[in-house]
Amino acid sequence: MLNGVLVGFGIMLASLVIPIVHYVAVPLSPFIAGFIGGGVAKIDQDGIVKFGGLMAGLMLVPSIVILLIKFAFGVDEIIGIPTMLWVWVTAALIPYTWFGATVGALGGYYIRRNKEESQ
Repeated sequence: MLNGVLVGFGIMLASLVIPIVHYVAVPLSPFIAGFIGGGVAKIDQDGIVKFGGLMAGLMLVPSIVILLIKFAFGVDEIIGIPTMLWVWVTAALIPYTWFGATVGALGGYYIRRNKEESQ
């Protein structure tokens, strides 16, 4: 499962760096990452919520890094935006990521299950 979570998180990060496309890709990236990462992990019905939780847990990393930058180095702004605003924004994205990754993994699971039943 960890392999699928890392693939999904990589998809979410990759969607950030594509110019112009990231305006559409970033809001959809948790769903797409859950769909593809769930397929890589081949999760079953019992692991879908756990998969989404692990994806959301990885979203804690940016918040922790920003807090470390703030308190270890005394940085008050990153790219002209206050660091505490960055922390709140990344913290707000955690439930969004959980929901998107869980729904994407659930969709991927149902597609795989229906494909196996039809064969």
